[in-house]
Amino acid sequence: MSAASTKFPIRLLISGVFLAISSFRVFAQIEGSAGQQGAKPFTATVAIREGYDSNPLTQSYQSSSDIQSSTYSSVNPSLGYNYTGLQADASARYDFQGIYFPSINSSYDIQYNQTFTGQYTYAFDPRFSITIADNFNFFEQPIGGIQFGAGLAPVTQVNGSIINLGTIKADYRVTDRLSMVTRWNNQVLNTDGPASYAGNSGTIISGSDAQTNYMNNGAFQQFRLDLTPETIGTFTLDYQLFDYTSDQTFRDNQQFAITLGADHTFLPTLFFTGRAGIQLNDNFGTADNPRNVGAGGLNSGEQEINVYPFVSLSSTWSYGQQNSLSAGFSIQVQQSTQTTSSDSESYNLTLNSDHSFTEKLKLVQTLSVQLALYTPQFDQEQSLRIYGGYQGSGQQTVVNYNCKFSYAFYPYLSAELGYTFSTFQSYFDVNNSNSGSYNRNQVYLGVRGTY
Repeated sequence: MSAASTKFPIRLLISGVFLAISSFRVFAQIEGSAGQQGAKPFTATVAIREGYDSNPLTQSYQSSSDIQSSTYSSVNPSLGYNYTGLQADASARYDFQGIYFPSINSSYDIQYNQTFTGQYTYAFDPRFSITIADNFNFFEQPIGGIQFGAGLAPVTQVNGSIINLGTIKADYRVTDRLSMVTRWNNQVLNTDGPASYAGNSGTIISGSDAQTNYMNNGAFQQFRLDLTPETIGTFTLDYQLFDYTSDQTFRDNQQFAITLGADHTFLPTLFFTGRAGIQLNDNFGTADNPRNVGAGGLNSGEQEINVYPFVSLSSTWSYGQQNSLSAGFSIQVQQSTQTTSSDSESYNLTLNSDHSFTEKLKLVQTLSVQLALYTPQFDQEQSLRIYGGYQGSGQQTVVNYNCKFSYAFYPYLSAELGYTFSTFQSYFDVNNSNSGSYNRNQVYLGVRGTY
């Protein structure tokens, strides 16, 4: 094994030893503070896991090569801070995940995931407050080659991605029954393609996936009216602008959603939220293309603005002291990584279950299903002139299921047994150019220390 291939596990091992020593110190502090009451401003968590991954490179089962599996070791530390004052609240959290796949034994045998979240809320008076929040995520995952060139393929399928979401929100109660929520958001998505080595120099050249990179700015305005003590009616206006980095992809677009909805409390333990309306989508980026696509096509106004339904439903049921069940369903237009289409109609289903068998034994389950339908905005001749390619209509499905048992030996130490299943299914009726469907199973056993 070369020095280049051994530096990653050594680094991860050193990090694991350091975190383990730190966790023992935390445990000592916890035991020393046993019996203290009240919320602690600082929180710390360290999870160490050993597991098996059936397809860490997300290789397609349509490929002629054998799918490579691997055991893995992971370290997951987390630090948090919370402050509550008379007029101001603040919170910050940092999460890190490092996973090493020994069977891959290459330059891409380690995966990193780092997330930083921060939020600050200031109440000027009981009726008016402002919240500033930011969520930054950096992700790097091993991949054997370019498996996906389009569609719903998650950004984690490329070697690296950076996503930053910043928001400023104002809450204002106009009268005893009427309140307003105003929000501005800015999101930046930057992904890199698989890295490569430059000859014998050992220099790593980062790949480029600029066609999927964009900046998103949006404005959100919601009016909330207390209809009854149990029901709040809502009227929402949501505008989003997407500006892609590559001006040659002609994928810039804007969306405007108008919805009516309600938040209703059936019981103190049963809550429902519903929104329904329309979503207008304007692919104005295609107007920048100098090529003529014929009458009724580009710049005619007939194919550049589309109307889609918008639906968002969710419900949460709390039963017992520590048990809950929630479900959600939505229909909306979403951005895609497909170079010949800036968006698709997305159907999303989520299910979450949190159940405690005893005070020490707990089971958490999550299921998410996402179906994206692609309908060509232009015919084949027009698409070839604008984008240089054509895939026709198609659909893609992403399914993720997570299941975790945890047993608490002490309030600060627990054991975990988990399983994760994920699948990506893709089909387009012209050449199926975005093939690369895969299945992935993961199982792990670990311990978690919490302060």
